[in-house]
Amino acid sequence: MTPREQARRIVDYEARRDAAGHLKVYHLPSGDGGGTKEVAGINDRYHPETLARIELLLAEGKYREAEDAAAEHIERYTDPVAMLSEVPAIQFALRDAAFNRGPTGAVKILQDALGLPADGLAGPKTKAALQDAEQDPSALLERIREARERYERRTRNETSRFWAGLSNRWDRQHADSLSMLG
Repeated sequence: MTPREQARRIVDYEARRDAAGHLKVYHLPSGDGGGTKEVAGINDRYHPETLARIELLLAEGKYREAEDAAAEHIERYTDPVAMLSEVPAIQFALRDAAFNRGPTGAVKILQDALGLPADGLAGPKTKAALQDAEQDPSALLERIREARERYERRTRNETSRFWAGLSNRWDRQHADSLSMLG
């Protein structure tokens, strides 16, 4: 799966769509942390310029261009973390974590999965440990899935109204990554 295909998969994870299947802008619930509105996970708190561009494309009926803009943004934003690995399945796991928790959060998740101190900086020790762990990609993917959950548990748990959605997301990404190893 190419980086753009991975980004499109994340668009599909995140998107809410209208009856015709087009991306739609939606308002976020209080406490979400992403601002007040978003489209395909691209929100007004962290990505206001991209959100505005996609909103304009949607208002103009340029639905394909809006999808492309969302995927391009996600790919560009997550590339620095995803490209730490040469294994597409691991790239996808890292890309999805980076889109949800930012590049620094994704590196912390990776470092936790590798058993390293989580400082959020992908230095030589992180890169060397990742290269070693990639020898068994399915085991590494399992550890990344577990590390994503531990990362979230720092601020929320099963009583959070967002927990079920997060957990479903990690499981879906994990299954999709495993299917890439096939």
